[in-house]
Amino acid sequence: MNKYMDLIDQFKGKKILVLGDFILDEYIYGETERISREAPVLILKYNQSTYLAGGGANPILNIKDIGAEPIPVSLVGDDGFSDILLGIISRKKVETKYILRDEEYMLPVKTRIMAGSVHTAKQQVVRVDKYHVKQLSGTVEKQIIANIKKLASETDAILVSDYGGGVITDAMIEVINGFGKKGKQIVVDSRHNLFKFQHITTGTPNETEAGPLVNIEDYEEENVKKMGVELMKLLKSKGMIITRGSKGMLVFEKKSIEKINAFGSDEIVDVSGAGDTVSSIVAAGLACGASLYDSAYLANIGGGLVVMKRGVATVTPDELKEALANAKT
Repeated sequence: MNKYMDLIDQFKGKKILVLGDFILDEYIYGETERISREAPVLILKYNQSTYLAGGGANPILNIKDIGAEPIPVSLVGDDGFSDILLGIISRKKVETKYILRDEEYMLPVKTRIMAGSVHTAKQQVVRVDKYHVKQLSGTVEKQIIANIKKLASETDAILVSDYGGGVITDAMIEVINGFGKKGKQIVVDSRHNLFKFQHITTGTPNETEAGPLVNIEDYEEENVKKMGVELMKLLKSKGMIITRGSKGMLVFEKKSIEKINAFGSDEIVDVSGAGDTVSSIVAAGLACGASLYDSAYLANIGGGLVVMKRGVATVTPDELKEALANAKT
């Protein structure tokens, strides 16, 4: 375990460019009072609203909290929700000067209504998503690309967190692919467009995201192994990590396939953001020169820790070290 303890210490000071689709997660909490006379629905007495950095903004906080230095490149709007998200990032002492503001862009917001009685835990009863995917202006796209090119040479790794919000364009992907071809350490977490990336170090899809890309939708372990091999060919990537929830993950590197069992208990509280934690720790590990397997091993522990926390969450070096110390070897 010593090499993993040392790797956690090496995260400090590593610079990681994060190109992401930002989302603001809003939680509205209320107490259930009665059933409405207007319709068979609950009436909630409003208590409070809280906000978390979601989507491609969550890896920024994950990277910061494990001790590395994220450099975010993205886009927000010129509205109150964007102000809230920038405030969350700024309070972590993360540089925001490469996050552009565009009054024509609407920041995606996911609003979760959390209800319960005064003496019970609040539970989600409905989610409202506010999206307005619109093609970026040429000026904004060119500025983001210029920032990527400027920062790529100044950072130890690149993490792309693509949630399909419209910020990451084909032209940006082409630039990322060019850096991958030159040997830059690049981790891609993409919900819908992983197949567009080429020559990257690794992707981090879950099995249900990976399967359709290579026409395999049977998720037995042997089929997932075929999935990873085919996906590496499709992307011309150096490796691949396929996460499998409670079944752990498979790591594909060169000609080897390694299985890592899931970490943690079965008492899962919230799976939101676990993929962001995995991709963030993988990027940090690669930035330190670690192997894909060793980076994935730590990421698996981090993912196991955050699913036992509510909402999109992060882990700290101390939490990782404690989990390592208690892990069965």
